[in-house]
Amino acid sequence: MSDGDDGSCDGSSSDDLSMEAAAWWYNAAQICGAEGKELKHDRKMSDKQYIMRQLNGHHMVCYDNYRVSTANFYRLCDELRAKGLECNGDVIIEEHVGMFLQMGVDAPIHPKLKQSQFLPFKDALGVIDRTHINAFPPSGETFKERWRDRKGNMSQNVMAVVDFDGNFLYVVAGWEGSAHDNLILRKSLERGNFTVPPGRYYLVDGGYANTPQFLSPYRGKTYHLAQFSTRGRDNRYDCAEELYNYRHAQLRNIVEKTFGILKGRFKICKEMHKYKYDMQTDLVIACCILHNFIKRHQHDNSDDDSSDDEVDSDNATGLGNDDEDASEYSGTATQVGGAMRDRIRDMLWDSR
Repeated sequence: MSDGDDGSCDGSSSDDLSMEAAAWWYNAAQICGAEGKELKHDRKMSDKQYIMRQLNGHHMVCYDNYRVSTANFYRLCDELRAKGLECNGDVIIEEHVGMFLQMGVDAPIHPKLKQSQFLPFKDALGVIDRTHINAFPPSGETFKERWRDRKGNMSQNVMAVVDFDGNFLYVVAGWEGSAHDNLILRKSLERGNFTVPPGRYYLVDGGYANTPQFLSPYRGKTYHLAQFSTRGRDNRYDCAEELYNYRHAQLRNIVEKTFGILKGRFKICKEMHKYKYDMQTDLVIACCILHNFIKRHQHDNSDDDSSDDEVDSDNATGLGNDDEDASEYSGTATQVGGAMRDRIRDMLWDSR
């Protein structure tokens, strides 16, 4: 996942790469090739055909996919070639660079968000939510009750960041079942383990504070998709806030589906064994990694469901709980986040 640095690669400030920068790009691009990473496309053509089509097409196609102009893409390839970057088997240098740019540069707009009904959310990168995995607290832990969640079960609270294709981008496991969702997110941000690129954001449920980086639904208004579906299409929402909540819920539903697939695929996520607690945490992370691997390489899509129906999940918290404290985000962050959410609400309402 992108670490949030601006990482500008458009070459606008200099005609040449410095030796230090070239060495960094050289190593990064070679790593991408060595690890066998692939360009993200529909697999109807080879990576080589795909990258050349991107470069030879309209100049904005290259920029939209790699955040660099076609001319500067070729300039970067020439600089790296001059510094010693070589083809890796059948993988040409342009593929090396394209792989790295897709992996390391700010993500382009997801195709789903280019659909008219979701276009106001075009800067969203994915969804953040939590799920509970049953757990056995560390032996000798004095305060074992900290692992007891709101349903009375012993669990670890797992926070996950999921993209709109249902891949895990970032996962934090091991927190006690009683841990507050906002606390886990805040600690991840403070430690630098998780960052949000400037101008982008993630969708969250009502258990999180609404800020410019994390957009939540409007409280006090209908949110769950199942509630909207009972009204019929002609009377689905009564006001602009409900329309916003409806679109927000449609997009956020991918995280519930992903959690459902994860738990359905890996039994241990429902019935954790009594391993050491560190092992229990590692197993959750490993399952998420395997989920991504299977999703990437198993193309039958047998576990996928592209519908927007509400998922029957114990994680579908929607608007969250009113007693959840988000005071650490009070002030400017929530004011700016509120104004940003209102702008998206108005765009949705005006274009309905």
